[in-house]
Amino acid sequence: MERNFYHIIVVMLLTHSIQNKVSASARNDLSRLPIVGLIQDNQVPIKVKGMSPGNIQIEYFEGNDSVSIFSDWKYLSYSDDLTKSLILNDINYNSDYTYRVIFSGGNNSDWSSFSTFPEQSEPGEFSFVFSACFRENHLPHNVFNYIPNISPTFVALLGDQIYADYDGNINTGPSYSVVPALRNKYGRNFDEHFQSMSSTIPIIATWDDHDYGQDNADSTYIYKEETKKVFKETYPIYPYQVEDEGIYYQFKIADVDVFVLDTRWYRSPMDVDDNEDKTMLGEEQLSWLLNGLNQSTAPFKLILSSVSMNDYGGDTSSGQDGYDSWMGYTFERNTILSFIEDNQIYGVLVFSGDQHFPSSHILNWDAPLNSISQTDSSIVYSLSDLGSAVFDFSSSPFHYNRATGHALNQENQNNPFYSFEIFRDELGYPSVYGLAEVNTENDIKSVTVTFYEFDSYNTLPYRLYGITVQRDNTTVTISQSMQTPNYFSVEQNFPNPFNGVTNILYSIHENCNIKLTIYDILGSEVITLSKGFHKAGKYSVIWEGNNFHGTPMPSGIYYYSLNTVSEKTVDQSVSLTKKMIYLK
Repeated sequence: MERNFYHIIVVMLLTHSIQNKVSASARNDLSRLPIVGLIQDNQVPIKVKGMSPGNIQIEYFEGNDSVSIFSDWKYLSYSDDLTKSLILNDINYNSDYTYRVIFSGGNNSDWSSFSTFPEQSEPGEFSFVFSACFRENHLPHNVFNYIPNISPTFVALLGDQIYADYDGNINTGPSYSVVPALRNKYGRNFDEHFQSMSSTIPIIATWDDHDYGQDNADSTYIYKEETKKVFKETYPIYPYQVEDEGIYYQFKIADVDVFVLDTRWYRSPMDVDDNEDKTMLGEEQLSWLLNGLNQSTAPFKLILSSVSMNDYGGDTSSGQDGYDSWMGYTFERNTILSFIEDNQIYGVLVFSGDQHFPSSHILNWDAPLNSISQTDSSIVYSLSDLGSAVFDFSSSPFHYNRATGHALNQENQNNPFYSFEIFRDELGYPSVYGLAEVNTENDIKSVTVTFYEFDSYNTLPYRLYGITVQRDNTTVTISQSMQTPNYFSVEQNFPNPFNGVTNILYSIHENCNIKLTIYDILGSEVITLSKGFHKAGKYSVIWEGNNFHGTPMPSGIYYYSLNTVSEKTVDQSVSLTKKMIYLK
């Protein structure tokens, strides 16, 4: 009996010890840093992902307030990939908040912080970064390191945050593997740079074809329910217009209305004839957008779309540029643009990704606009002429060449109004992202869109190019600024080696006469690609492998040389030479 008693005691002690160890091992922690979501109506959702099932809540406080507020408890389960959106209530506008995640097991996350939006329906000032196309094999995304340095009010992720159908195609496996594969993709892309940014700056998101699930995917995509599930697990909840279908929604920041589109869920297949029955948005979403634009009294109406409304970019695998963009859905696009013009809806700006090169355009399909005045840096239009035109901007932190083209060059891209583009370089390393700065507090309302580019080493960003759209009661002013190079330079051609066509980029530090010439390996002049007076700036030319007479050159090693004579230093010239390889 005595031995049995001691045996029971030992068993109880061992059991208690094991339970303590299990309890300790079951203590939860963050799998990644939280993601701050859309701030609306004195609320903000924060997406949390834990390491194991359990209850969580968020402790938060405003400014230096010593009194904490606590969210409701939520349970993390495997069915939702251990994720949950927790709602912070009683949030004030124009305020700073500090928060941390509390786990029921007794441990807490580190503290983090975020800033709220300007007050709704009141004139204000805010900014946002917009970009898209975060391909996994281009990690790490250094761009996320620097976005916090410019302190945007929010970051708009405009699609292709993952490439679900690349680097291990989810569409070739069984259906039960789709959700785990998508979760893994997001886990790979949400590296430390992204997590640091998203835990402190609110994230606004939509999807495009590659995170929707498949290249050029449309409403017929068989795994759309799975991709929607993972998308909603990934990002904080939004006030979706139709909760059980697509992911489009609307919000207000200051006195500006923002419309976030879903261009995939309802989309007709690309190969359908382009008529009144072909749709990108679907009947309900299109009606919602048009009614929202018409009812809005905001000085600016911002549309966040995964695809651009211009005629460039989009799918090229079909052999038709823009086929996957609004260019392939021109009937619906013109329905939107005509509605805006007919109802004299002013201040509509579209921000998008997808097309893999940053650009800016004015969309107006009627007769060329007549400017009141024009200089090298600005154009002034009558509000009655340009008021209903739509401004279209696109940006992606992909890999691009240096800037080419000028927004105010009315012949650029055969656009009778204006356009600016940074053409894609598949083999280069610089990355570009866009920053939109909105100010409605002054009599002259303005939106300034600036493209930032990383240097050749992908380490530091600098201001590349900017456009400002200003509105008063009578005129619209468009201003541009181009980053002036700090030195003369000629960059390595791309592609190199090449077959057929290659691009050569060069920078002019001062106004000067230049000559860019191709030589063969013996030093004989083959062709002059550019010659004459150039203003300071960045330029790009194409060589098709021909000589002066248009005769194709043989394969081999060639040299291109930039020679300059500056206006300021006429006695001094700059001569820069690089080698390239031509393969026929």
